[in-house]
Amino acid sequence: MNYSHELIVPEEGFPFKLFLFEGKDGNYYRDRHWHRSVEIFAVCGGELEFHIDDRLWHLTPGEFMIVNSNEIHAIDSPIPNETVVLQIPLKLFENYFTGEQFIWFTHEPGRRDERFMELVRDLYQTYTEKPCGYDMKMKSIFYYIMYYLVKDYRLTEVDQESVRRNRNMTRLSAITSYMKENYTEDLSLEKMAGIFGYSPAYLSRMFRKYAGISFKDHVQSIRLGFAVKDLESGKYSVTETAIRNGFPGSRAFARAFRKKYGMLPREYKKEKDKK
Repeated sequence: MNYSHELIVPEEGFPFKLFLFEGKDGNYYRDRHWHRSVEIFAVCGGELEFHIDDRLWHLTPGEFMIVNSNEIHAIDSPIPNETVVLQIPLKLFENYFTGEQFIWFTHEPGRRDERFMELVRDLYQTYTEKPCGYDMKMKSIFYYIMYYLVKDYRLTEVDQESVRRNRNMTRLSAITSYMKENYTEDLSLEKMAGIFGYSPAYLSRMFRKYAGISFKDHVQSIRLGFAVKDLESGKYSVTETAIRNGFPGSRAFARAFRKKYGMLPREYKKEKDKK
């Protein structure tokens, strides 16, 4: 399985990020990934499916999912939906950590769910309408949401294996963030191991055990993600796209692209150019 680390940037002027889910038009699937923030998906219309560990969660209007920091998850959005996404940096919960930079929230429904959904809807409505003093109102609603999170959804008893796994996922997050920032450069296993103070063998095991993917495949996945954006922009040829994104040439790029997307880059580019 290919897991990727997602970097969350807070909304300007606020300690969180708020937006409508990118898969709102349906026919969308976000492969398994993780991030350092706590993420809330509140479904106001349509449906969503979450894959977390070995469980499948089916969300309908009025239901939400709390995705924990460093929790690997996938999202399936087969039909159009209206889903509000709230992303909260982990550091905002530091006074409530139950372990080393560790806090965990339950996925199970609770007695406060209706009130919680109402707050998320009110937060997004205030954000879109922007009435006088909206920034202060948004912050007040947000901290009510934080209050319910730590009061009604936080788990206070966690096992040491979960804390240990979280610690290793945090280390991987730092490594994958560096890789995303330098994806056009040499990202050999030996070089990355030296930068972060691991042996190549140990770093390789970390990726396979905790991210569920080989180091090499993860590097390739990052480069393909950026390459797709270049193809969609229409500014570059396939060869230019390959070189710009760290591939040794168009043939290596084509092999990797076809393996992940089921078509050649030129076929993908041709489809996008028609639209």
